[in-house]
Amino acid sequence: MQQARMVVGVGSLPDDDDFILDQVTEELADDLREVGEVERIPQAGRGAGDKGVAELVAGAVAVLATADPGYLQALADVIVGFLQRNTGRRAHLRVGDIEFTIDRPSRKETAELIKAVQTAIERHGDG
Repeated sequence: MQQARMVVGVGSLPDDDDFILDQVTEELADDLREVGEVERIPQAGRGAGDKGVAELVAGAVAVLATADPGYLQALADVIVGFLQRNTGRRAHLRVGDIEFTIDRPSRKETAELIKAVQTAIERHGDG
């Protein structure tokens, strides 16, 4: 079964400080541990000129994801559950050079996300 490193970042809210961001990131990591091993990714120092998704992400974790549809469904369920408890936040997922942002996906969008992540893992996986 192919697998690839998936980075899941949690978006910050305007009133967040470093303590809150760390707590939210640890909550996401704890949730993701239900489906596999998780590694916290230290927040990189960002300069004032940094743009893009990175500036929207409070903290990030990495999971070794497989292309198995059952695993990906469980992973999606955990992320959606996290977002439901943390209203207003978004999750940013990256596999290789493929990136996704989700906030409150419908079932159809979740199914599309699972298929897209599966394809990305197959494309960027280690075989």
